[in-house]
Amino acid sequence: MKKQTLNLKKGDTPVRACEALVIEPAKSWQRLQQARDLFEDLEAQRQEQYELFLNRLMEHERQVYLQHAPYERGPQRTDQANGFYKRGLTTRAGTLALRVPRSRSGKFQSQIIPRYERRQEPVNQALREVFLLGVSTRQAGSALAPLLGQSVSATTVSEVSKVLDGAVQEWHHRPLLDHYQYLLLDGVSVRIRLGGRVQRRMVLCAYGVTLEGRRELIDFLLVKAEGEDTWHTFLAQLWHRGLKGKAFKLIATDGHPGLIKALARLWPQVAHQRCWAHKLRNLENKLKASQRPCLEEAKLIYQADSGRAALQVFRKWQKRWQGRAPKAVACLAQDLEELLAFFSCPKKHWRRVRTTNVIERLFVEVRRRIRTMCSFTTRSSCERILYAVFKRMNDYWTLHPLKDFTQKN
Repeated sequence: MKKQTLNLKKGDTPVRACEALVIEPAKSWQRLQQARDLFEDLEAQRQEQYELFLNRLMEHERQVYLQHAPYERGPQRTDQANGFYKRGLTTRAGTLALRVPRSRSGKFQSQIIPRYERRQEPVNQALREVFLLGVSTRQAGSALAPLLGQSVSATTVSEVSKVLDGAVQEWHHRPLLDHYQYLLLDGVSVRIRLGGRVQRRMVLCAYGVTLEGRRELIDFLLVKAEGEDTWHTFLAQLWHRGLKGKAFKLIATDGHPGLIKALARLWPQVAHQRCWAHKLRNLENKLKASQRPCLEEAKLIYQADSGRAALQVFRKWQKRWQGRAPKAVACLAQDLEELLAFFSCPKKHWRRVRTTNVIERLFVEVRRRIRTMCSFTTRSSCERILYAVFKRMNDYWTLHPLKDFTQKN
C-alpha cells in the first residue's frame, strides 16, 4: 500500500486523520465542574449588580425630587431625606434586598419600585401561566422556587391569580360565532365552601364541534341547582351572544327533564340525542347483579351498523329481557328515538356525539386540581380554575382539530 503524501506549506503541522479521539472522563468532569462554578458566580454577580443598580437609581430619583445633592442647602429644597427602609423584591434574577429611600414628609414615592410591590410583573405573569397550565396554587410557588430564589405561598399565588377574574368575565361575555354543527350539554356538580360549610353547586357546560372540526368548551355557568329555568337562562345567553343554531345537526344531552324543556323552547327543530353513558347507568340501577348480561347486550344496540340494524337489535334484546327485567326494558324503550338519533349523522361522527362523556372527562382534571383541598374555597376561585382548565383544553383542541368532522366529510 502506497503511503500518501501531504502537500504541507511551511509552518503547517501534520494531522493524523486516522488517530482516535481520546476522552479522559476525569479531566472532562473537572472542566465541567469549573464551568458550573463559573456560571453560578456569574448568576450571583448579575443579581448583585442588578440590586446595586436599582438602589442607586432610587437614590438618584430621591435626589431629583429634593432638587439638591445630599448635605446641600438651598431655597429650592422641597423636602429632606429620611434614610431608607428595606424591602425584598422578587425578580427574574432572584430575590433582591433593596434599600428604598424615603423623605421626611413621607410624600416621596419611588416610581421605580411602586408602593407595596413585592414581585415584578414578569414574575406574577409566570405564576399565572403556571396556574393556567394546571399546577395547583400550593405547588406553583415551589415549582418556581429554583428560578425565583424563594418559594411563593399558595395565598400569594391565589392573590396573583385574582387578576384572571377580569379574563373570566371577558370570556363569559365574548361574542360567539354560529359555526357549531354539534352541541353537547351536561351539568356536573362541584363542591364550594359557602356560608361556613361545603355545599354542592352545578356547573352547566356547553361543548361544541365547529364545521371545521375544532372542539371547544363554549361556556359554563355556575348555578345552585339544575332545572329548566337555569338551563334556559344559560342557553338564552349563548343565543343572544350569537349562537343561533343555524348549523346544528344534533344536540346531545344527559337527559335531564329541565334541559329537554329548555331546548324545546330555543331549538325545537334540532334533533336531540340522549347520552348513552347516562342511559346505561340508569339501566344498571334497575338490574340485579346477576342480570349483568342484560346491560352488556344493551350496548350492542348503539354498536350496530345503522339505525335500522340498531332497531332490530333492540327488539331482540327487548324480547329476551322483557319478562326478567321489565323496568330496565321500559327505561330504554321510552327514550329509544332520542337514543338512536345519532345514526342520522355521518358514521365517522357517531362515537363522539352519542354521549356527553367529553364534558365529564374535563371535570376529571378539575377534580384533580382540588384533590388536596376537597372543595373550592370561594365561587370566584371555582370559576378561575374552571376557566384555567377549559382554556388549556381549548388551546389544545385548536391545535388538534378533528379531521373527520370538517364540512367536506
